[in-house]
Amino acid sequence: MNKVLIPLIFLALFTSACVEVEEISGGCEVYLKRADGSTWFYEIKEDVRRNKDTGVFTYRDENGKLWSINQDEEGKWWSKSTEENPVEVERIVCGEKVYLEEEQEEAG
Repeated sequence: MNKVLIPLIFLALFTSACVEVEEISGGCEVYLKRADGSTWFYEIKEDVRRNKDTGVFTYRDENGKLWSINQDEEGKWWSKSTEENPVEVERIVCGEKVYLEEEQEEAG
């Protein structure tokens, strides 16, 4: 009985850990805010992942540098690497799916 139970427990723990991360295949466009209010974007293609619980994105650029997109205490999202200054993120578009975009209020 123990020989069957131990692998099942291990499988359950492994599966629950995998559920938290969404691996995104294909490229995504990250739209950034400039100081003047305009936006620009760059494409990410390498090792794109999103933590389903926190919404944090991680990815690698073309040079292999690890980047993350995190939310601050005020609810703003920032793209940063350890050697770079953070840049505010407006939204991320991966195929048909849009992340981080603020909901537009309906005019009444």
